[in-house]
Amino acid sequence: MRKSAVKRITKTLLALVTLFISVPGFSQQDTVFWFAAPEISTSVGDNPIYLRFLTYNNASTVTVSQPANGGFSPITLNIPANDVDSINLTPFLSSIESPGADVVSNNGLKITSSSEITTFYELNATTNKEMFSLKGNKGLGTNFYTPFQKHWDNAVTTPGSFTSIDIVGTENGTTVLITPRTDIVGHPANVSYSITLNEGETYSARDINVSASSSLAGSIVSSDKPISITCFSGALSHSGCSSSMGDQITSADYAGTDFIIHKGNNDSERIYILGTQNGTSLSIDNNSTTSSLINWSETYEYVLSDTINYIHTSKPVYLWHATGSGCNLSGSQVPNLYCAGKYSNSFTRSSSDSLGLILYTRTGFEGMFEINGNSSLINSSSFELVPGTAGEYKVGMIYFNTTDIPLNSYNKVTNSGDIFGMGIINGANGNGSKYTYLSEFNSYPLVDAGNDAVTCANSNLNLSGIIGGGSVTGYWSGTGFGSFLLSSDNLINEYIPSPLDTLVSPIELILTSTGPCPVNKDTIIVTVEPSPIVNASADQTVCADNAIALLNGNISGGATTGEWSSLGTGTFAPNNSTLNTSYIPSPTDTLNGTVTLVLTATGFGSCNVETDTMVITITGAPAVEAGVDTIWVCSNNANVALSGSVSGPTTSGKWTTTGNGLFSPDNLLLITTYQPSPSDISSGEITLYLESTNNGTCAGALDSVKVIFTESPVADAGINIIACVNENSVELQGAISGPTTTGIWSGGLGNYTNSETDLSATYSPTAAEISSGNLVLTLTSTNNNTCNSESDFVQIDFVAAPFSNFSATDVCLNEATDFNDASLPGYGTITNWEWDFDDTFTSNLQNYSHTYNSYGTFDVQLIVTTNVGCSDTVLIPVTVHELPIAGFTFEVSCTGSDVEISFTDASTTDLDSINTYIYDFGGQGSTSSNPNPTQNFIGSDDFEITQIVTTYNGCIDSVVNTITIPERPQAGFYYNTTNGLNIGAEFDFIDTSFNAIDYFWEFGEGSTSNLQDPSNTYWVNGAYIVTQHVTGAFGCTDSASILIKINTVTTEISTLIPNAISPNGDGKNDVWKLNFINLLYPDATVEIFNRWGQQIFTSIGYQTPWDGTFDMELVPDGTYYYVINLNHESNPEPFTGTILVLKSVNK
Repeated sequence: MRKSAVKRITKTLLALVTLFISVPGFSQQDTVFWFAAPEISTSVGDNPIYLRFLTYNNASTVTVSQPANGGFSPITLNIPANDVDSINLTPFLSSIESPGADVVSNNGLKITSSSEITTFYELNATTNKEMFSLKGNKGLGTNFYTPFQKHWDNAVTTPGSFTSIDIVGTENGTTVLITPRTDIVGHPANVSYSITLNEGETYSARDINVSASSSLAGSIVSSDKPISITCFSGALSHSGCSSSMGDQITSADYAGTDFIIHKGNNDSERIYILGTQNGTSLSIDNNSTTSSLINWSETYEYVLSDTINYIHTSKPVYLWHATGSGCNLSGSQVPNLYCAGKYSNSFTRSSSDSLGLILYTRTGFEGMFEINGNSSLINSSSFELVPGTAGEYKVGMIYFNTTDIPLNSYNKVTNSGDIFGMGIINGANGNGSKYTYLSEFNSYPLVDAGNDAVTCANSNLNLSGIIGGGSVTGYWSGTGFGSFLLSSDNLINEYIPSPLDTLVSPIELILTSTGPCPVNKDTIIVTVEPSPIVNASADQTVCADNAIALLNGNISGGATTGEWSSLGTGTFAPNNSTLNTSYIPSPTDTLNGTVTLVLTATGFGSCNVETDTMVITITGAPAVEAGVDTIWVCSNNANVALSGSVSGPTTSGKWTTTGNGLFSPDNLLLITTYQPSPSDISSGEITLYLESTNNGTCAGALDSVKVIFTESPVADAGINIIACVNENSVELQGAISGPTTTGIWSGGLGNYTNSETDLSATYSPTAAEISSGNLVLTLTSTNNNTCNSESDFVQIDFVAAPFSNFSATDVCLNEATDFNDASLPGYGTITNWEWDFDDTFTSNLQNYSHTYNSYGTFDVQLIVTTNVGCSDTVLIPVTVHELPIAGFTFEVSCTGSDVEISFTDASTTDLDSINTYIYDFGGQGSTSSNPNPTQNFIGSDDFEITQIVTTYNGCIDSVVNTITIPERPQAGFYYNTTNGLNIGAEFDFIDTSFNAIDYFWEFGEGSTSNLQDPSNTYWVNGAYIVTQHVTGAFGCTDSASILIKINTVTTEISTLIPNAISPNGDGKNDVWKLNFINLLYPDATVEIFNRWGQQIFTSIGYQTPWDGTFDMELVPDGTYYYVINLNHESNPEPFTGTILVLKSVNK
């Protein structure tokens, strides 16, 4: 390819950049990825599932979509440069994983990115892990062979596990031809069939036999448009573990012939070599060499026992490496060794399990690895020679702890010397294993011949070629007639042009790569130019007074430009790079009498320097002196006195001028006077020349004097002034310019401040001058040197000033005050109004409406200004009246059927007084102007009470309060009591009143209570009237009474002691009841004994009655003895007796 001249800044810079960036389009780093996700059985762990993304030098916007699934909302991530991010796909498994075999589904994933990224699909279940590297454009194609393991069976799981080929279409109307090598769902082995897929649609071909002897290895999938394929084996059984194994595979276009395998951490690792052509020979080199022959679609299985293995085949093959961690398995397609890999790869750590990188590169570059710029993490001692490569390659597996490579970190592996391959294995025994290759599956060598160049036919051209990226050798060739200084396979070389190259220029120099990778070329365009021919022309003789030598150099051939130089000290005009320039000898050159000039060619590229010389001889010359170099004269006194001289070979001369003036008496006298014209003066300067005459052979001498006409003084008294009659002074704005800046004021009878010589003085006119209506003052320049003074006049006219006035409305706080201008203009018209409202607010409108934030008296100022600058000020006080604050309190009393409310005014003011009150009682049909009214309210409701108050200045405020009058209370109750005989009758009273808030009970025997639901014990039989008194809101009351009769009270304790119990759980007589104890004898003791005198129950008080048990077991039926001591002075003697226990009673 041809390059422009700005193809690279320097060869070194390009080489360094090339080492760290991959050629676009030749990497698993890509911007578009497709993936068909396999179905993973939930029984072995199918989640979480992640999509991982790694960016490089550019930030990326990543979008994940399902083109065939309209119900799937695309997911977008914005990922910074050199960073890692992920999407948890677990919530979407039902729409992502292939739902069934032999059906077309809409589950295909499409990943797009705004810049190149690396991405992989990751299964990260607790004990089931695997990583599928997405290969971008390398994962797309139309011809595939499917590599699979053939050793481990699929475990029998529910849901089922299987081996599958999962396909996704990338374009509509894609015809896919499938030839399975074993029976699959819906189709027999070795019988081709076709399906049709649209963009994003998927198809899963699934093995129906879980035995490894039935394998999809070697199945053929072809299509008429690009598709992507995932190879997957689920629940592979090994040493008690079930593992997933799978990867996205490349098309057959990227099958290879050379591979490096580094054994992992599994005790039964294998590789599977799948042929794509008949008659493919293979050899496996490790500690020994194994050879075999396979045909198209055949798979060769090899059990790994050596750590490092090299596989070479005569024709392209797929290579599948089945490895793992302990009992867990994982697998990956392995990239070709040659013409694959890149200078940098990125990865991340997604679990804390053991993490290892498999790295291989050419020998000599193993010490050039870095991770994130750190060279200490990958040591050259970790690499070993790969057998079978003649020492050309080394491989190493390096493990990293979580300190070196933290969890979820972004990591970039680089090699500054050569491309490399990189695989990653992450797992632990029992935790699952992930294995894949993240490096490139194919690449072209980088060839850089350098920049286009221009060289000369007699100058060698330096060449610095660069070849890398898999191939490192090459050779130079060209289209010219020249030769190379070294042999053509030396990348650092020199091209020796031939004179004939100038006839066919430009020529091409071509650098071609050699080696195992596809050939790549780079070309530079070389323009070969002829060498230059230089001619300085003949020698010259010049006169000293006219010593400028007109040069006539000539350069032809390989150059057309040149530079003059002098062995003297003169100068070139206009410059020394013009071939037909002039040389001006220096006084030293003139004194020496001769000077040598040299013409040197320029712009000759890499040609040799060419020069030529000439000699200038300088003869003597007349000398002329016109006088001083510059004369300054004033514009209004401009005659110039001249006094020149001429010496040397002549003493005569003549004056000339660049202007239009006259010489007096004439221009032939060396001493004369020049009288400038008006145009001379207006031009600002002229030049007068004195030229020698009668020069003989010399050209004559010339001298000049510059005459500069300085401007005459300019007096500017300023524009005429209009002054206001109410002003005591007038500001003068005079100016003097030109050769002087000073002046003096005159005229008038008033005073000048600071003085009459102050150009900006203030003039204070007399009363008579103001009354006269006008005045004229004069400004005259001073310190004029040779110039005449200048004067200017200013007229002052005295005019009537405006009269400032306004009116304002009288308002209450929060109302706007209207300010209306009432000013008179005087002379002219009023053009500006400046309001100051005395509260930090201002305005420049003529009339303004302003609302104050507080009440009070404000001194409002208005300044009005007319169009002639006269102004007047007025200050008028404006009052804003305060607002009252309405408010009231109230007291409520209940009278008969009405509620009477007394209102008390609580309104306030600061300075003003309230003189009007209005109460509205919320729909009661009346109002009141009394400050403290009383109103009766009938019924219950919410009443909105409105109070409106007005001050003497008419300011109003109001308040609305809601008074809720509830319904009047209604007394009511009922009671509960136990009817059994006891020493006291217990009654519970239950309130059924309405609208009550306070309660008072009278129980008819002198006792009372204020509880809502009280209890009372009657100790004497009889009739009692129980009365309930209830009080509602605002003190309204009601009462209700009930007559109760009591005849269950006894004083005979012995009649209250049962003599039998039947603790059989039927809810009847299950416990020995002694209710009288809890009523009156809380300190009583109860003891029960069996017939042997053993105490089986005791209690102080009788909160828990005896249930016929001892040690938590029912006692035998029979008679038991009790002792009850009431411990009370009314019954000092204990009660004793027997109690019969019969559990079978009522059974």
